[in-house]
Amino acid sequence: MPENTEIRREAQHISFKFAPPNQARFIVVPAGVAFFHITERTTGRVRGFRQRHQDACELARQLEA
Repeated sequence: MPENTEIRREAQHISFKFAPPNQARFIVVPAGVAFFHITERTTGRVRGFRQRHQDACELARQLEA
């Protein structure tokens, strides 16, 4: 499991703490083999997870609304 910790923590090292109006609030971050976290862009907190990238993107869109 330590092989992907750097990728998972990447969202915490974003240089700004607010989301510009044209950017999504949630991002999909790879968290392992066939596993994706839906992460809040400003805080880096994981709000959900899915095994398929397409499902993760769909959940991120649902959370945006």
